[in-house]
Amino acid sequence: MPRKNEIAFAETPSVKLLARFCTYYGDSAPNRKSNVELASRKINGLTLYPEDEFSFNAQVGARTAQNGFKTAYIIQDGDFVEGVGGGVCQVSSTLYNCALLAGLSITCVNPHSLPVSYVSPSFDAMVSSGSDFRFVNTLSAPIKIVMKADGNDIVAEIYGVDKVEIKRRSETLETIPFETEYRESPNVGENSEMVDSEGKEGIKSRGFLDYYENDKLVKSVLIRTDFYAPQKRVVLIAKNKT
Repeated sequence: MPRKNEIAFAETPSVKLLARFCTYYGDSAPNRKSNVELASRKINGLTLYPEDEFSFNAQVGARTAQNGFKTAYIIQDGDFVEGVGGGVCQVSSTLYNCALLAGLSITCVNPHSLPVSYVSPSFDAMVSSGSDFRFVNTLSAPIKIVMKADGNDIVAEIYGVDKVEIKRRSETLETIPFETEYRESPNVGENSEMVDSEGKEGIKSRGFLDYYENDKLVKSVLIRTDFYAPQKRVVLIAKNKT
C-alpha cells in the first residue's frame, strides 16, 4: 500500500525530477475548480515504495458531498451531465501522463466515451466509482508524487532516482463525422434556426510512448487504442404549428 514517509524518502540519494505534466483548467466553473483542487491535495506528497501500487479511487476517496466534492459536469452514457465530483478525471489524466513519462507500470486505465479537451486522444484516464486508475512503482527506489492546482494549471510531478527520456505520441487513425439533429423550439422564430450545441467529430486513436537515448529514438511502444464517440450538432428550429 502507498505510504507517506518524508524522512525515508529524503534519505534516498540523488533524488531528482523524473517527469512533469501539466494541464489547464482555468476556464472551469467554480465547482469544477474546487473538485480539481481537492483531489490534487489528496494526492500531493504521497510516497510510493518499489512495488507499491497507486489507486486513484483509494487515495482520493468517494466523490460525494460528504467528502467535500461539488456538483459539476461529468461524462455519463455518452453525454455531458451534472454529477458530484466533476473535474476529477482531469486530475487522474494529468497524473496518468506523468506516470507514463516517469516509466511507471500502468495497471488500470480506461478512456472516456467522448474526447476531452485537456489531453490528446488515447492519453486520458477516466475514473468513477466503478472505474479506477492505478499504476505500480516498478523503479528501484521510492518515488514521491507532487500534485498542485493553482486555479489555472494542474501540475503533476514525480521525483525519484531512475531516469529515462520518454515522450508521448497521439496518432489519429480515423475521424467519425457527427450528425445534425433538428429540434423544434418555441423560442425560435419562423424561418430561422439557432445552434444549441456544436457538433464534434468522433476519433479513433492510438497512444505511443517513444524512448530516447542521446536524443535518438530507440524504441516505440503502442500503449492503447481508443474510440471516442462523435457528439451531435443540435439545431433549434421554429415549432410546427400544424
